[in-house]
Amino acid sequence: MKSFFGRLVQAKLCPTLIASMVFSIAVTGMLFAAQQASAVMFDGGWGTLKGQIVVKGDVPEIPLENVGDGPDKEACLVDGVVPKDDNLVVGEEGQLRDVFVMMVTKGKGENAPIHESYDAEADEDSEDVLSIDNVACRFVPHALYVRAGQSVKLKNSDTVGHNCHIITFTNEHNINLPAGGDVDVVLENSHKTPGQVKCDIHKWMDGVILVRDNPYVAITDEQGNFEIANVPEGEWEFQFWHKKGAYLKKLKVDGYKVSRKGIIDVKIESDGELDLGKMEVPGNSLNK
Repeated sequence: MKSFFGRLVQAKLCPTLIASMVFSIAVTGMLFAAQQASAVMFDGGWGTLKGQIVVKGDVPEIPLENVGDGPDKEACLVDGVVPKDDNLVVGEEGQLRDVFVMMVTKGKGENAPIHESYDAEADEDSEDVLSIDNVACRFVPHALYVRAGQSVKLKNSDTVGHNCHIITFTNEHNINLPAGGDVDVVLENSHKTPGQVKCDIHKWMDGVILVRDNPYVAITDEQGNFEIANVPEGEWEFQFWHKKGAYLKKLKVDGYKVSRKGIIDVKIESDGELDLGKMEVPGNSLNK
């Protein structure tokens, strides 16, 4: 039986083309081997990074969603009223939701070891299915992190049709969703900053999505809290980003200097928990 490359020669393909194919296969194999070696060779420990982000000072006025008086208006009300824009959600004590906390993937973080727990989460057979639902003409969750190559279920729990248009620098999916419908998509390509989710039917609907290979990412919850478990021990850079503030360069973190791109240097210790405490971002910086 002829080898794969023997069949290529027999097919009389251009020698240059064959050489190019061989080179590509070899490079892919070397990259895969390097990634596996990185995971296997790391014999250090793992720690946790956590903290809370709150708004200091006056919160910018949050407008109502521009629902209008179209035929779908009733389906887009929350408790019978037009809801406020969910791009800026702040709790009674200033807790800021939907801040992305991300390991910087250039420099130190480019080849950061990946803990096995993250590979299990990204596995196709995992019971933890990521989803973006349409609920009362809003994307739920509003902000989402997806590991590159991971499947996401796009759902529509509303009684009206929607369109789920995902746009990042390196991914785009444009899916029509009838009432009660759902579709699975795979987001293949990593990028360093979040992109957008929007509905082309209901123009006020929007959300935020981050797709990247590096799994050391968290998004602040309703209480402004975040936690990233199983971070490899060592010194790393982490970046803070919010849709209404972009890079949070004015974030105040006690004991740390924040760069103009919202980055701080942290040191993770084996079996340790680094609590950054309550971090403050000025309200007047959340006006983009």
